Formats: sequence, structure tokens, C-alpha cells
Amino acid sequence: MSETAEIQGTPVSSSGGIGRKPAKAAAASSGRPTEALGTLTEKMGTGENAKNSIVWMTITWSFSIATALSLLFFSLVVCYKDFAYLESIKSVWAMFLPLITLALGYAFGKSK
Repeated sequence: MSETAEIQGTPVSSSGGIGRKPAKAAAASSGRPTEALGTLTEKMGTGENAKNSIVWMTITWSFSIATALSLLFFSLVVCYKDFAYLESIKSVWAMFLPLITLALGYAFGKSK
């Protein structure tokens, strides 16, 4: 008997699923399926590269968000001529600067 039978025009595999393909073989080195090592691994890398990638993404996003919020508050200062928004700019950077310096300290200060 063949591995694939046909019931009313629909292929049925010997594994029991109608029209199902067998599962992909797992990666030999890691023991995990290759599809689990997909998009995230392509963007960030593995091992030490992934750690560095996370640090640099943290720095980039923190700086970008803080800059965008600062520009928003500065536009409110210009638009409404209310200098109280300058305190908001200070508080935004007071929140993000420790995170940025922490990430930079980790990136450049870690020992091998």
C-alpha cells in the first residue's frame, strides 16, 4: 500500500492527517525546529550578537522616543508660548537618560 491514499479526491497521509504534510525535521545541532529560529534570530542574531543587538535597540529606541517627545513638547512651547512645557522636556530626558547610560555602560563596560 502506498504512503498516501485518496479518499473522495482528498489525499490522506499515513500519519492520519488529511492533506497534512509531515512535520519538518528538527535542526541537528540545537534540537529545536528550524522554524523556531526564524524572524527574531534573523534580526538580532544569536549568542553574543543577540545581547549586543538588544542593548543597541534599547539605546536607539530610548533616544528616538525621548527626542520625539521633546520635539512634541517644544512645538507646544512655540505654539502656545507657554514655557511650562520646558519642564516636561526636562522630565522626559530625566526618565530616558539613565536608561541610555545604563545600556551604554553595559555595552562598553562589560568584561570578557
